[in-house]
Amino acid sequence: MIVPSHLHRAARLHGPRPLVICGDEVRTYAEMEERTNRLANALLATGLHLGDRVGTWLENSIRCIELDFALAKAGLVRVSLNPRLAAREAEFILADADAKAFFHDAAFDGSVAELRPKVPTLATVVRIDAGRSDYEEFLGRGGAQPPGVRFDPEHLYCLFYTSGTTGRPKGVMLSHRAILHVSYNLCMETGPWGTGEKILLMQPMSHGAGFFVLPYVFKGGTCVIMPQFDPAEVLRLAATHSIETIKLIPTMLQRILRVPDLEKVKLPRLRAMIYGASPMPNEPLRRAIEVFGPGKLVQIYGQSECPVTLTILPADEHRLDNPHPERLTSAGRAWTNVEVRIEDDAGNELPDGDVGEVVLRGPHMMSGYWKRPEQSAMTVRNGWLRTNDIGIRDAAGMIYLLGRKDEMIISGGYNIAPREIEDVLYLHAGVQEAAVLGEPDPEWGQAVVAYIALKDAETDLQEILEFAKKSLGFKRPKRIYVVSELPKNAAGKIQKAALKPAMALRSSALEAHE
Repeated sequence: MIVPSHLHRAARLHGPRPLVICGDEVRTYAEMEERTNRLANALLATGLHLGDRVGTWLENSIRCIELDFALAKAGLVRVSLNPRLAAREAEFILADADAKAFFHDAAFDGSVAELRPKVPTLATVVRIDAGRSDYEEFLGRGGAQPPGVRFDPEHLYCLFYTSGTTGRPKGVMLSHRAILHVSYNLCMETGPWGTGEKILLMQPMSHGAGFFVLPYVFKGGTCVIMPQFDPAEVLRLAATHSIETIKLIPTMLQRILRVPDLEKVKLPRLRAMIYGASPMPNEPLRRAIEVFGPGKLVQIYGQSECPVTLTILPADEHRLDNPHPERLTSAGRAWTNVEVRIEDDAGNELPDGDVGEVVLRGPHMMSGYWKRPEQSAMTVRNGWLRTNDIGIRDAAGMIYLLGRKDEMIISGGYNIAPREIEDVLYLHAGVQEAAVLGEPDPEWGQAVVAYIALKDAETDLQEILEFAKKSLGFKRPKRIYVVSELPKNAAGKIQKAALKPAMALRSSALEAHE
């Protein structure tokens, strides 16, 4: 099967049911089937051919889902741009993908005017304004019959560009096969369990949130989309729509925990809060379990190259009375049809408890990097995908992530994992955010330094250093820099490469006493 086959099936089974809700807009399964047929046919009528790339730069709306299914039906390859990208980043991605058509919201008019002359392959550009007149006019050109384009599951569904934390973004080639297996994995482990269940999505639909639509199509469920994230609005919508599942990232969950009178909010239908994309500090995680109840939170870990479903820390591990409390600091165990192991630099599997690189293989892996065969061969070796994440596997198969391979700090001949130090800093009551990295040091080679955002600007930094020293010994930070907020990329991940001493709010860093 291919992705659009499931929408066609769901439209026959659940035609009048709402597939997606966004604000006052609702689209049923039957409406989505017809409109995406029209849009697919209109796209093909412009002269696009099987496998051509089409860019989309959209804020969260129903159009995100319409375009995804329409492009899949036409056999075209989606190239989604994150709404937070700058014009130069969008230009690079569209040019690298050789995009031939482009749909964009009016909010990006200025950026599109800047980049369009620099991407000569763009033959068709459709603007979506508040009234959606251009978009609706374009859609109306197509017939309501299925487009009838045939291809197999290995055909590309999208180019999913990496967040570019270590250089230029790379186009990850994800096939229909990969997208379907991500969805099958989610259905097996996180639901929905039955027809009519609802999920609340607030991340950009162009990235993390978009993977959660198809599982709900499988079961005749409903996706409620937020145009923008607002912590109080999350709670209101969850109550109004009797939401069973909420998908978010740790930063969002921490902001929800700061909503006034949170304890008074009643969400009787809430079954799961799925978080991922970055580590969740232990103390806010424990607080979330206290507020929303045991057995409701679910952690997922994945990468662009193996989306969403690499490991899972399931709901039954999210309990304060867990007999294995250390598991709350883990990334969980491999999904049912995914193999995960730890290897050394030579590709040898390491025993449980040894530190090495997390590698995996499974049916949802990428087909490679777009136009980058050498990097593809370096990343996938003998069928195993190398994640560049350093971790440990315990005897129960739980994976503990220690940081990126290229972020490992070597100080005085010792390998120091940033995640270990960050976890301790998050235990301090005054720390809101923390990121640890190595700075050049004439004596140690690299010195461990921490960039933190504080809950209270007057917090004593020396006290934080002493707090860290008690738990970490020689691994504790030698310097702390206070910043207003840690820089993040368009996917919400902390950009350690952007952290510089010049960003510090205080005039000098404090030295830890030996």
